[in-house]
Amino acid sequence: MTFIIAVCVAVLVESWDLPPGTFEPLGSGPVPQTIAFIIIGLCLIILVRAVIALARHNGLQETGEKVDLKAEDNATGFSPRPWSALAVLVLSGVYIGILYLGILGFGIVTVFFLFGIIVFLVGIEPVRAFGRLISTFDRQHLAAARPVLIAAVIALIMGFGCEIVFTKIFYIDLPTG
Repeated sequence: MTFIIAVCVAVLVESWDLPPGTFEPLGSGPVPQTIAFIIIGLCLIILVRAVIALARHNGLQETGEKVDLKAEDNATGFSPRPWSALAVLVLSGVYIGILYLGILGFGIVTVFFLFGIIVFLVGIEPVRAFGRLISTFDRQHLAAARPVLIAAVIALIMGFGCEIVFTKIFYIDLPTG
């Protein structure tokens, strides 16, 4: 979280000197500033909740409440996945690099970025089910593969939708390939 906050502070510092727009009402500065402030606020909320949860867990003994918390984690299916976190970090770096170098346009890169992140976060089982669905064309795998299909729809709508909103409504120039 602190890394994300640091990146948002860097965005704020860099976007503060952007000139105001002459033909558009918002200009190029307020959009990244607003998004950075929102992300910083959400990160601070998560950090405060984590500190509160950590304080609760440190005071617990290996009886009663802690056993109940472990049972709740098992019941909800929560399990730490550090590889997913690393994948999100790597994909974010690749996304920024591709946009910076201008290899591909914003919409296409964003679609692949969002799809990749969502797939890493939903886990491996829906991806395997999607592979079985594609390879066998058997509809029995459709229910298990649904998260991957939903991820594709969300990525397409958000990637190209954001590109349309930013370029056609806000008149903000985005990287093009």
